Amino acid sequence: MLAAVGAYVWRTLSTPWVLDPPLPVMVSDIPDTTAENLPSVIEAPVTYDLQTGVDSLEASVPRTYGDLSQGLPLPNHPRMTFAYLLKRRPFEVVVRGQTVYISTVIEYSGRVWYHPPIGPDLGGSCGLGREARPRVRVTLTSTGHLTGQWQLRTNTRLLRLEPYSEAPRDRCRLTLLKIDVTDRVIASTRIMLEQYLPRFDDAVTRWPVRPRFERLWSKLQQPIRLADSVYLMIQPVTAQLGTLSSSGNTVVAPLRLIATPRIVTGQRPLMHDRLRALPALETARSQGSGAHIRIEASITYPVATEMMRRALVGRSLEQSGHHIRIRDVTLYGLGGGRMALAITVTGAVRGILYFVGTPAFDTTQRQIWVPDLDYDAGTANLMVQGLGWLQGVDIRDFLRAKARLPEAEAMGRLSELAQRGINRTLTPGVELNGSVLNAQATSASATRQVIRLRASADAQIELAIRKSPAIPRPPN
Repeated sequence: MLAAVGAYVWRTLSTPWVLDPPLPVMVSDIPDTTAENLPSVIEAPVTYDLQTGVDSLEASVPRTYGDLSQGLPLPNHPRMTFAYLLKRRPFEVVVRGQTVYISTVIEYSGRVWYHPPIGPDLGGSCGLGREARPRVRVTLTSTGHLTGQWQLRTNTRLLRLEPYSEAPRDRCRLTLLKIDVTDRVIASTRIMLEQYLPRFDDAVTRWPVRPRFERLWSKLQQPIRLADSVYLMIQPVTAQLGTLSSSGNTVVAPLRLIATPRIVTGQRPLMHDRLRALPALETARSQGSGAHIRIEASITYPVATEMMRRALVGRSLEQSGHHIRIRDVTLYGLGGGRMALAITVTGAVRGILYFVGTPAFDTTQRQIWVPDLDYDAGTANLMVQGLGWLQGVDIRDFLRAKARLPEAEAMGRLSELAQRGINRTLTPGVELNGSVLNAQATSASATRQVIRLRASADAQIELAIRKSPAIPRPPN
């Protein structure tokens, strides 16, 4: 009898308790209330090739003007008429500061007739036959600006119109008739230029500036694929324009975008209902320099589980004199910002222990951990029925200390992808250039699908807009 009782007691004490607690309760995810990162400055200088404008100006102002066979009255000379023919050389451009200087040389021929009361007409000419044609030097100025509605406006005016030199060659003096018609030719040239220059300014107003920037603005709002399931979001908010400058024979408009760039992982973000219309162009104001990219690394639970297994599976511990060994672990999301850690154990207890908690980021150790990790209610209730020793702090504190996910693997990979992917051609003539530095994780959170790790990185981002469309030629 004593032997039977002893055998029963031995079997009872040596047989491990089997745990089969209910699954932790799942709830809905809570809204993401994480604030956007600070506004970042993205420099986007727009380079205008002035040759585009010169081509339109060439089309606006005729290369030849006048008619040597058509006599025009000469003021203060009622019996005289004159005719002229202008031949313009191609325009040349020089940029000084914010002003564009456009110059050319006009050569001309002239004829004068005197109509006496009696007898045949008398005439004289300059610049005909083998005779060198007199010259006139022309200098124009053109200033331009982008309006708040992204329309280009120019104001082109005649700055200087004068004989090319003081040499006799550049005067149209008719010795026989004792008259100099140089000033009259210059006056007619002035009238001609003042007639045609507005055509150039009008052509510029029809330059499709706004549609081009609307396309670019839309492009900048689209996710930029860096790798499979990794996207850069530039997210421009406002646009500002500083003071124009020049470089050689080009004009640079210092456009800057205020944006909130970030890098996300997972499925490609859908943007069809989140696109912003091109905002009014503002005058640049002090916004600091450089950019700050928010990096969002989504760690799926299968990936997190594998990382956790490397840290926990095979570990042994004792609690209240009972030996327990961890055979497997599983991580999954519960919603409400919490996640569950399922620990499969053998030894004094066999089965599953569920722990729940809210993930956070340990900035000292650079790891994701769960500081409030504790027994799930279902597991705790089961322990009350005879496993009170399991409710001690040894297992819980062991898991709080060891159940951690390193940051380096996710952040290092994303920083490398960002550095490579941020340098690319967005559209023909628009280059995205930059660098990403010092990516540092700042927070961690859980959803039912993934663990989100957020980081902030200093960056330098620039858009080089080099290809401007041709200005439409004015109508004939």
